[in-house]
Amino acid sequence: MGVTMPGATPAEQRAAIAWNMRSGLNVAALQCGTEPTLRILENYNALLSDHTVELAAIFKTLTGYFKRTNKVARVGERALDTFGTKTYSGFSAVSAIRGFCTVSGQIGRAAVFTPKGQFAAFAQNNLRTLRNSLIFKGEQQFRGVSPTLRFRYPNLDARCWKKDVYNRACGLLS
Repeated sequence: MGVTMPGATPAEQRAAIAWNMRSGLNVAALQCGTEPTLRILENYNALLSDHTVELAAIFKTLTGYFKRTNKVARVGERALDTFGTKTYSGFSAVSAIRGFCTVSGQIGRAAVFTPKGQFAAFAQNNLRTLRNSLIFKGEQQFRGVSPTLRFRYPNLDARCWKKDVYNRACGLLS
């Protein structure tokens, strides 16, 4: 889930998963402000406050991965920036905003009750649920209505036209 990190150690992979969760909840805090009853922003801020030390260690681990895999410091910094950009972009919820916000609210609430030092484990257990909420599930305003619009085209062969008049015997193509 998320951006691949070739050659990452298990600790670096856990850090990437945790950072994906933090990024997803951050995007939710920014995108889901129209539904204040979910308290996504408040829960996200509480998460940052409660897990500051662990999140700093996670970021340090990610930074270490990009320094290790890119020998030139500037290239490593650029790779870390690209990782962050792609991670945030991966949580674009334009076509699934309703489901994403609802699930983010539930996950954010659960994250508030995660003991200090356990955020990475929490992320491993819940990131799939957050990612699955990004799947478009049909029309979101009118639940259950999924019109299938089909248009049948006329047969445009030259034999079906005589002096710019369509011969209806040619029928329609489906």
